[in-house]
Amino acid sequence: MGGASKKPISNIEKKLKKQQEEVQKKGQKKTSKTGKEVTSKAITVDKDTINKVQDELKREKIITPYVLANKINVNISVAKKILEELERQGMISQAVKNRRTVVYVTNS
Repeated sequence: MGGASKKPISNIEKKLKKQQEEVQKKGQKKTSKTGKEVTSKAITVDKDTINKVQDELKREKIITPYVLANKINVNISVAKKILEELERQGMISQAVKNRRTVVYVTNS
């Protein structure tokens, strides 16, 4: 008996066409199911944001990630990271920690 038969040219062409379409899809921007473009939500904290946070800390006695996120217009996850960094620097201290949220108190 002979060896394995070769694939027909039409199958090889189909495979190459699929690979080209996949490469084109990777190059396109991602869209959600509703058709809107997905944007990157990575935020870098600049000097203006830090100044806003420090001003808020002067006004408030206690602060939570939700309150900070609403005041400076960032995501709650970003606000959590900012507050954690401020705690490491010693500007604020953790008063209460729940499984859902953390309450911070200013040290001044």
